[in-house]
Amino acid sequence: LKSNGCGPQQPMFLNNSHTSEISDDELLIDPHCHSRYSDGLSTPRSMFRKARQRGLHGLIITDHDTVLHWPDTLEAAQRYEMATALGIELSTAQGHLLAYFNPRVKQRAVARALKLDDGCLHYWHVSTVIKRIRDLGGVTVIPHPFGPFYPLGSDHFGEVDGVEEYNAWIFKDSRHSRNAFGAGKKHGIAATGGSDSHYPYTIGFGATAVPKNTDFLAHDWWLKCIRNKATRPVVRQTIAHRRINYLKFGVSIPLSMRYNAKFWRSKWRGYWRDNYRHLIAGGKLMEKIRKEF
Repeated sequence: LKSNGCGPQQPMFLNNSHTSEISDDELLIDPHCHSRYSDGLSTPRSMFRKARQRGLHGLIITDHDTVLHWPDTLEAAQRYEMATALGIELSTAQGHLLAYFNPRVKQRAVARALKLDDGCLHYWHVSTVIKRIRDLGGVTVIPHPFGPFYPLGSDHFGEVDGVEEYNAWIFKDSRHSRNAFGAGKKHGIAATGGSDSHYPYTIGFGATAVPKNTDFLAHDWWLKCIRNKATRPVVRQTIAHRRINYLKFGVSIPLSMRYNAKFWRSKWRGYWRDNYRHLIAGGKLMEKIRKEF
């Protein structure tokens, strides 16, 4: 699927456009999900297999604070002939941040620059992390900015390349969380959608539409789509999906909690206590985020 790459000139990709439908000129990517290298349930290979079954053209695994999943991600993408990029969901002092790189970046260089996989989390200021990612040639996207999962809010929209307007875990606006439809257009940045899947059966519930004529053989195809704002969120989750999700989620929790317990105990305990306890109590930060949109 070769072409001139992603371009901003195509009017169909409007940042405030969100729907369950896609046109004949679009393909779907799920750019936000997690494997067992962090707090997911499945291997990268099984996730790509499920993504292909779901009709996705590409999948990007964004495991938390690690680059260890990158080799298996590239192998799985090649095995199932799907598009991909290298992704991470980083923990900063202000909240979570998605970082994307092209497959030619050196894994060791990224790990060293961001201090990943060294036994602890460092929680740098988000502006410092954004600068380091750009120095490495990557792009940044704020995930679930108004959601309950360590949200960044809108304070840093002017520094990043994109915003996740739809996260499949936030399928209904509530007092404590909401999606960010329209935020990309408002702030002049790319708009994406993702499943934030931690289990194979939820892959693709949220997705991003990209132009069909994208040069997916180019190593930086995803970075170009983000930089050129040639993306839009797509809502694929139905009411039936949500009900099935609830049932399967209860079965899956015990399997994934093995990792989660170790993760929280060894890395997050002190930071959760000192910085995020007020989120659970619905403190001032959550009140600020509720008023933003």
